[in-house]
Amino acid sequence: MTEIDFALNQEKDTDKVEFVGTVLWNKANKVGHFTKLSEAEQTFVFIDIFESEINNNGLFGFFYNSSGEYTHEVLQAFLNIKAQESATIIDTAIRVFKTLPIPKDILERRQEITQLTKDTLDFWSQLEYQLIETGQTHHNLSIFSIY
Repeated sequence: MTEIDFALNQEKDTDKVEFVGTVLWNKANKVGHFTKLSEAEQTFVFIDIFESEINNNGLFGFFYNSSGEYTHEVLQAFLNIKAQESATIIDTAIRVFKTLPIPKDILERRQEITQLTKDTLDFWSQLEYQLIETGQTHHNLSIFSIY
């Protein structure tokens, strides 16, 4: 039984996600970086990165931190798993930026973020609630796209 088979045989969906994530992050370390994984595996990782930031620091944290370097890849990952509602919300959050595509350089991104108004930051908070309300289980959808 492979590590992935073991992960997918877990009873709880949360355990499946946790184990698949561990397998993929370990594999990414072995090959040097997660961008060297297959497209389907990267899709899972991009969603994992996004959801980790959203659960901890919201959209502000996602864009402000190093994770924001992968903004457009994250959007594509949501499109890959057919999570259209979530992709639309993420696209709306992206369009707040004056510079598109969003800069990969963290300092450029942060400079633009620091100039956002309170209303814009409040708008991002509303979008975070909309992401929750979609009820889309992103990790589960991304697991199915991998294997």
